[in-house]
Parts: sequence; C-alpha cells; structure tokens
Amino acid sequence: MRVLIVIVVLVLILSLIGWVQLSSPDGDPTIRVDSEKVKRDASEVVKKSKEAIDRAAEKVDASIDRESLETSSE
Repeated sequence: MRVLIVIVVLVLILSLIGWVQLSSPDGDPTIRVDSEKVKRDASEVVKKSKEAIDRAAEKVDASIDRESLETSSE
C-alpha cells in the first residue's frame, strides 16, 4: 500500500512540475512524459550544482589561505 501511495505522490509531483502530463483523449487514459523539459531541467540543475560547488571550493581555498597567513604571522 505504501508503494502505491509513493507512486501516486511521485506522479502528482511530476505532473505539477510539468514533466508528466495526464490526459484522456477519446476516453483512453494517456500519460505523456515531456523528455525535452526533463533534459532542460536536469541540465540546469547540473549547471547550478557546478556553480555552487565552484563557489564552495573558492570559499574553502580562501579560508585555507587565511588560516595559513594567520599561522605564519604568529
């Protein structure tokens, strides 16, 4: 029963963000996955993740540089 609830919730979330479209033309239920939107969104997530990782790496490098300057001046 939990699996069914998880699947329903997942399909609803995917529908809300536009990745999955549910329709019933001519009485036949249809599920359509917008693969182009999925690809665009996934590439945007990858791009933003890389930018966030780069910013974090710069902050770590700056922190290490500050610590090494503080220890060398003591």
